[in-house]
Amino acid sequence: MYLSQLKLWNFRKFGGGADIFTDQKGIRSPDLDVGFQNGLNVLIGENDSGKTAVIDAIKLVLKTHSTEWIRVTFEDFYENTRRMRMECIFEDLIDEEAKHFIEWLGMEGAGDSANPYLRLILDIQHNGDRILPFEVRAGVDDVGYILTAEAREYLKTTYLKPLRDAQQELIPKRNSRLSQILEGHEVFKGDQEKHKLKLISQCFNCLIQKYFNRDHSECGEKECELKDKFFKQDSKKDDEEKIRIDINN
Repeated sequence: MYLSQLKLWNFRKFGGGADIFTDQKGIRSPDLDVGFQNGLNVLIGENDSGKTAVIDAIKLVLKTHSTEWIRVTFEDFYENTRRMRMECIFEDLIDEEAKHFIEWLGMEGAGDSANPYLRLILDIQHNGDRILPFEVRAGVDDVGYILTAEAREYLKTTYLKPLRDAQQELIPKRNSRLSQILEGHEVFKGDQEKHKLKLISQCFNCLIQKYFNRDHSECGEKECELKDKFFKQDSKKDDEEKIRIDINN
């Protein structure tokens, strides 16, 4: 499935200043309606044109796998409005994906050509003193039904912040952008204790240790140059410290 449409009402700079719901026609037209295609999508615009607002709205509805804390503030409401709304619509759900959202799905079209879609709704209000509790809902009507925690887990996405220092920020460490990308890849899923890459790293460690322990006299060198770089000797001790190189699993 893919995100095909994002609709915003009274979110940050995208606002109409009017109530979201009208007595005669229900919910009014959105203040921003963005369509996406299946694949790569690029947002282009000047500074303060609303690109970040689009991304943040998606993050608020879907949540992310990263450890960042996403919260709503009074500044997120357009001007003096007290209610804002976001909708994310997903299309092209395969059976494996659709089975997790059966009770919230809608159908577009009829007969054999009918296709399921998922409509997520985040409606947030404040009373002037505090922001009222809210939940992500889903359904074909304007109100929807609350999503279960299990269903929300399937919607979480990976968000990578803009790279300011690519060399530093792509270092493979805990919660790095690189680790977040790899975490979602199929090859890294499954039993971590028996993962093929872990076994390969263990074999590599073993080969490294054998390399440093070998007799280098056969190649005419007293000691391997690489060993010299990693070898350390404590002048207070007679025994040399052992060399150990580990590849982190």
